[in-house]
Amino acid sequence: MSAPADTSAQTLRRTTLAAAIGNTVETYDYAAYGFLATILAKVFFPAASPGTALLSSFAVFGSAFLARPVGALVFGPLTDRLGRRPALVASLLLMAGASTLIGLLPTTGTIGITAPIVLVLVRFVQGLAAGGEYTTAIIYVAEFAPPHRRGALASRVQVGSLAGFLTGAVVVLSLNAALTQEEMLAWGWRLPFLLALPIGAIGLYLRSRFGETPEFLAARRQQSEKDTAAGGQWPRAVLLAGVSVLHIIGIYMVYTYVQSYLIQLRLSAFTATVVVGSALVIGLFLVAAGGRAADRADRPKVLLATSIVVFVLTYPLFAVLSAVPPLWLMIACTVLLSAGPAFYSGIAPITFVQLVPVRVRGSVIGVSYNVAAAVLGGSAIFVCQALVEATGDRRSPAYLLMAAAAVSAVAAAALVRKPTFSPTITPQPAEAGS
Repeated sequence: MSAPADTSAQTLRRTTLAAAIGNTVETYDYAAYGFLATILAKVFFPAASPGTALLSSFAVFGSAFLARPVGALVFGPLTDRLGRRPALVASLLLMAGASTLIGLLPTTGTIGITAPIVLVLVRFVQGLAAGGEYTTAIIYVAEFAPPHRRGALASRVQVGSLAGFLTGAVVVLSLNAALTQEEMLAWGWRLPFLLALPIGAIGLYLRSRFGETPEFLAARRQQSEKDTAAGGQWPRAVLLAGVSVLHIIGIYMVYTYVQSYLIQLRLSAFTATVVVGSALVIGLFLVAAGGRAADRADRPKVLLATSIVVFVLTYPLFAVLSAVPPLWLMIACTVLLSAGPAFYSGIAPITFVQLVPVRVRGSVIGVSYNVAAAVLGGSAIFVCQALVEATGDRRSPAYLLMAAAAVSAVAAAALVRKPTFSPTITPQPAEAGS
């Protein structure tokens, strides 16, 4: 997997930014929804008890994930047949449009039960877009990257995802500081979703300026029947899904659910968002560090070691958090809780790409990753809250993250024993700049 000789550092930076910004829009919307979950519960489920309303709000959050495999079935073949860039442009248009529409929705107080139904439908459209966004973006960057920087550059797509979470945290934090609770319930909750439109417009401009990846062009010219048979790749797809478990549950749990968890521990929405925002800032650097480690170390072994660390530390950290310690200790625990998943998520993207041959990457990575995301990502915060409601034990969300670490440790161990990284196709200079 090599970049053409005339690919400049500036072109690589712009290409990476163009690919990452779509994931920024995606996770910004998910973060805004997660950070506003307690308010959206009152806006769209006003008649329910607080606990039931919050569970309903989290269930709507999860509805977007159910659409992701469907989106992968659409965008995956599009990515493999027409190219990476057309899929990236289409997914960004759909994502930004749906996110903006949430900010324009009438509430339950205005149109009754129709409001949450329409909200679910819009979230489903977002899920369709997300089914082609993240995996296509990491493929696009990795296929442009020079061999010695594949991990570092692919991890920047995940940095873009965390930047979306951080942007969502900052926006919601600013609104909570500037507006009263009544103003947030009346109209303030709309503003974060409307902001997706200008962010998406910037991303669309950047993506429209770049061409297809050199490796895709070379693969299309050297196409063979074996390379295009996606059906024979499913053993690798199972491994990919296993590797993705900690990445998916860890990121959505610690950067989305923990804020609501802290509010239930009697922290203000402002303080809880500050705590998670602090973890996000550190997480940006840890994802980048994971990407650099992916270029310098044995990836499966690092994934395995990180999974084990997360498994060991998660329960003690939740135990301290559940006791409502001083604020400084709460920040420290949240940072440590997110550190392992963040570092792991810097290594995972290039691992996904190298597991699958070029000609079927969009389909195989897209479907396997998004099936895992549909089952695990959307349900993570719902399951965490359901565990607390069912057991009354504030430490119980730890079990979900520990289970995720255990599953990914098994997948990483399988890669350590029998690496299955696929060969790449060397692009030819004649078409590299197309």
